[in-house]
Amino acid sequence: MRCLLWPFALLGALCSSGPASALEIGVNGEHYHAARGSNVQLACPYTHTVTTTQYTEIMWSIVSGPEERHVIWFTDGHLYPDLDKALEGRVHFTSFDPHNGDASIIIRDLRLSDSGTYRCFVKKLPELDLKSVELTVMEAPGRPQCSVDGELAGGDDVTLKCKSSHGSHPLRYTWAKTSGNQVLPANAVVDTVGGTLRVDNTSERDCGHYRCTADSMVDTQHCELVLKCPPLSQPHTDVDSPQLLSTTAVASIAIVVTISVVGLIAIAAAFYWHRKKKTLLEPSNTIAI
Repeated sequence: MRCLLWPFALLGALCSSGPASALEIGVNGEHYHAARGSNVQLACPYTHTVTTTQYTEIMWSIVSGPEERHVIWFTDGHLYPDLDKALEGRVHFTSFDPHNGDASIIIRDLRLSDSGTYRCFVKKLPELDLKSVELTVMEAPGRPQCSVDGELAGGDDVTLKCKSSHGSHPLRYTWAKTSGNQVLPANAVVDTVGGTLRVDNTSERDCGHYRCTADSMVDTQHCELVLKCPPLSQPHTDVDSPQLLSTTAVASIAIVVTISVVGLIAIAAAFYWHRKKKTLLEPSNTIAI
């Protein structure tokens, strides 16, 4: 079967350099990126201006390294789906009737080994066309872990860290502040490869909620953390302060002196009234002459 495809491919190349063909595939050179375990649709729409032709042949193949393998074949109304063991049971035409202008396929449950160049060949006698698309299957990034190195205290440096445990490169990390004014500190430095956010000479306005996003060509994951503000400083009261002790002692002495004076005045008044009353009650010893 493989030997039959190459003459058609060669004819397709020759036709592409000549006059406009009645058969033309609408895509070429597309590059698809998809996550492992997901599904992907490889497009191959085509137009054919000659409506009298009944015979249709569609062939998909994959080129991986030096080898080209047939994947799925539709010819003269018959479907042969599982031509490649590595893709067996996972490749299907998206149209129930692919000879009517749509030769696109869907590949399910993608594996990293499915990456490669896929060729869509369409033949409607006497015309034919061949186009290629690229597929790259990637490992989606795992949910990153957020952490803080340092404490938010006046003037200190703080580094926020973010790292995903797995995922195909390139991975790009971004940081955003999600509370307050939602603006990163003016002196913040973001490392999009290493996943860090460094803030020098921090202040209380830098506290709040932060989000790190790990982004790849196939998926996005994020984590969040809270950069806590330091507790508000309270007025410092030193009970052992000599000045405080002196003030307290003076106040105590004043209270004691006041109480003592009041007490002495009360005793003196009581004694005076007692003597005066006694004098009035005693008989007079004065003899009138």
